[in-house]
Amino acid sequence: MKIKDAIRRTDLAKPNAFEEELKFAWLASLEGQIAADVFLMAPAETEQFDYPYPAGLDTELLVRPPYDELYVLYLEAKIDAENGEYNKYQNSLQLYNNAYGNFLRWFAGTYDPVQGYKKEA
Repeated sequence: MKIKDAIRRTDLAKPNAFEEELKFAWLASLEGQIAADVFLMAPAETEQFDYPYPAGLDTELLVRPPYDELYVLYLEAKIDAENGEYNKYQNSLQLYNNAYGNFLRWFAGTYDPVQGYKKEA
């Protein structure tokens, strides 16, 4: 999924008044966290995720299907938080955390980022 696709899908599912550039920045920040925390990239490597707006809208995100829905769920949670809709935020955050956890479990069971290879089944 590209950054622009995650933003478009979020806007369709949860209409909002936030500018595309802000949602872009939220996703770029999340992408840097995933790169550091999951893919174990060094700080110098994560600098590549400081995408320029608007050129970075066509950038492919790190997490691939079927786990890429976590980006949309993250944006929905951020929108609820920024709107001060804390009950909705708690629900949205729980959905995001579940999706992120599913991705982490799959990734940890499939890849060994320290060794840089796919684990044998």
